[in-house]
Amino acid sequence: MTDPTGLSGVDKITLFSAWGLIRKDLDIHGRNILLLLFQQHPEYLAYFDFSDDTTALSLVDNKSLFSQSILAIKTFGALIEYGLQDAVLFHETLRKVARWQGNIQARDVLIIGNVLLAYLKQVLGRQAPTTLDDAFRNLFVIISNRFPTPAEASSATDPV
Repeated sequence: MTDPTGLSGVDKITLFSAWGLIRKDLDIHGRNILLLLFQQHPEYLAYFDFSDDTTALSLVDNKSLFSQSILAIKTFGALIEYGLQDAVLFHETLRKVARWQGNIQARDVLIIGNVLLAYLKQVLGRQAPTTLDDAFRNLFVIISNRFPTPAEASSATDPV
């Protein structure tokens, strides 16, 4: 049974638990998640601007990547830590994220969710709960529903 967030109690407990295990090192995990995304899906490099750090020799050292990853992972963390306890806050956060990220589509959210899930499973190892796959997929389906599909995105730019 789901609550107004769209998640079940088991999903929420799983998400809180997994998040709690990586929460203390969000800066490192955020950077690593973005690097894994770029490794698995290099086309997403074009979504980001890394030009602010002109001294970086690689993406690993790039402070622009680092600051963007911190913002993204902390926003995701706020969604879990606060939003899952307050459905209104959960949906308001999703609405704002979707508005800020205008060029992202629903399929992008699902791809990012799969990368995040793979990363968490790798980091958590045997500590990863058996319900982690279902909980994260359920969460990312809910998040992706806030973003346009390719047909919706093209119709929004088509002249009437």
